Amino acid sequence: MNRRQLLLGGAGAFAVAGLGLWGFGRMGLEAKIASILRRRLSFLTLDQDGVRAFSKDQATAILAKKIPTWNRLRYHFGAVGPSFNRFYRSTDRRSRVARLEDTLVSTFLLSSDFFLNGGDESRMVKYIVYYDPIRPCQNPFARPVDA
Repeated sequence: MNRRQLLLGGAGAFAVAGLGLWGFGRMGLEAKIASILRRRLSFLTLDQDGVRAFSKDQATAILAKKIPTWNRLRYHFGAVGPSFNRFYRSTDRRSRVARLEDTLVSTFLLSSDFFLNGGDESRMVKYIVYYDPIRPCQNPFARPVDA
């Protein structure tokens, strides 16, 4: 075995390990999202196919984010100084995980027919399409005007 074969074999093993980690990491993220929804919305009857579809769309949205900027990295790792605190005046003292779970559940409910049905907890909640606040036609609180 020469040096070239060793380097090519090592690079190939690294590439296979990276692709496997990326694939399993994505599936793990989707499973975690689905378990959070089932746990936090246990009082509702959820369409399981819709939960899986939302988990897939949410994981795609999370993984499609751009490379973090310096300010986002500083916020994420807690190295924020007085310039950041000047603009961020939240009184919310919950953990970051609790806030992320609340955002996830809110996004799912806005992406479903829950509010279109008037918030009826007795009906099955079905996933429609991933909620995008930029698209005005997707507002679940909008009601058509009857002429």
